[in-house]
Amino acid sequence: MSEHRQSRFRILWVTAVFVLVPPLPRALACLICLPVPTTSPVDYLLEADLVIVAREDPGAPYWLTTTEVLSGDATGLDRSFFLEAPLRPGPSLDRNREVICSYGSYEGLSQPEWTRVGDADGDFSALVTKILENREQWQLHPDKRATYFSSRLGHRNQQIRTVAHIEVARAPYDQIRQFEGILPFPELRSSLQNFRLTDWHPLYILLLSLSGQAEDLALISGKVRSAAATGLSLHLAAWVTAWIEMEPEKALTFLTEEYLSGSPRDPAESRAIFRALSVHGNRGHQHLRERITEAYRHILKQHPQMASEVVEDLMIWKQWGLKNSLQPIMMDPSSGLDQGSRLQIAAYLRNAEDISVTAPPDRKTELRRGLLLSVLLLLVAFPAGLSLYRWRAKRARP
Repeated sequence: MSEHRQSRFRILWVTAVFVLVPPLPRALACLICLPVPTTSPVDYLLEADLVIVAREDPGAPYWLTTTEVLSGDATGLDRSFFLEAPLRPGPSLDRNREVICSYGSYEGLSQPEWTRVGDADGDFSALVTKILENREQWQLHPDKRATYFSSRLGHRNQQIRTVAHIEVARAPYDQIRQFEGILPFPELRSSLQNFRLTDWHPLYILLLSLSGQAEDLALISGKVRSAAATGLSLHLAAWVTAWIEMEPEKALTFLTEEYLSGSPRDPAESRAIFRALSVHGNRGHQHLRERITEAYRHILKQHPQMASEVVEDLMIWKQWGLKNSLQPIMMDPSSGLDQGSRLQIAAYLRNAEDISVTAPPDRKTELRRGLLLSVLLLLVAFPAGLSLYRWRAKRARP
C-alpha cells in the first residue's frame, strides 16, 4: 500500500472513530450516590426561559394561573396553562396552593414545556430567589453550587433538604471528599439504620468514610466482607468506594482475592466493583491507577462485555497495558459488543500499538542493552589488545 493510500486510510479510520464512537464521559458526577439518574430542580431553574409562581385552579386540577413572574419574559404566553405531571403524589387536598414552575426546552426538547419546581412556601421561595441570583456564577463554577447546597443537607424544610441531597450526590467525588463533617457522624450512622432513607444511603456511606474513626472503618469493611460472602450487591459500589478511601491497600487486596479471582461473580457485583474503582481512578486515589488497571484485567476476563466501559477509563488515564486482554475480546464475535464499542476498543488498541512502537526503552531494557554493548566491546577489545601485545613483544626482540 502506497504512503498516500495509508495516510488516507488512517484519516478515514480516525474520522469513523470520532463519528461513531460516543465521546468519553467527563467523569464529573460521582455516579454511585444516586439511586436513579435524577434531574435536580436547580437544573430547571438555571436553564429556564421563564420562572413563575402559579396558583392551581380549584375547579380544574393541574390547571394553573400565573400570579407572579420571578424571572424571564411572559409576553406571548397564556396566563393559564396545564401541567401534565401531578403537583405532588397522591390526591390534592389544597387546590389553592401556589407552586413555582419553570418554562423552557430541557434535555434537548424541541419544544419548551412547563415543569413544576416546588411548592411556593417561604423557605423554598427564598431558595429559588437565591438560585436565580447565582445563575451565571453557578453555570461558570459548578463546584460553588454543590458547596452551597452541602450546608443545607440537614435543613428543616423537606423540599430544600431533598434538593440539597440531589445536588451533593451529583457532585464529583473529589468534591464530596471535601465535605467532611457536613453532617454529624453519629447522624450518618443513625441514618444508615433507617430503611426509609435507603435511597440516600450511598451518599451517607461516602460521607461516613471521611470520619477516620475505627468504628466506621470496621462497619464499612465489614459490609464489604459480608457482601462478598452473601453475593449481595445493594449499595456495594458505595461500600467499596468508602473502604478504598479509608484503607486502600487492604481493600484492593481483598477485592482481588474475593471478587476478581476464581469463578466469575454475578455481573451486578462486578459492575459495582468496577464503579467503585472507576470513581477512585478518576476522582479519588488516582495514585492507584496502575493497581486499578490490573484489577480491570481481571474484570475483563470475567465479563468481557464491560470492555467499552473499561476502555473509557484506560484512555483517560493513558494506561496502555491491557492491549493483550482486549485483543481477544475484539476478535470474539460472541462478546456482545456493539459497533460503537468495537470502534472504541480499536482506537485504544491502535493507540497502545503506537505507544509501544514510539515509547522510550524502560530502565531494565537500557541496562540489558548496556551490558550487551559492554560484552561486545570486550569481545572486540580483547583480541585487539592481545594482537597489540604480541606486536610490541615481537618488535622488542633483538
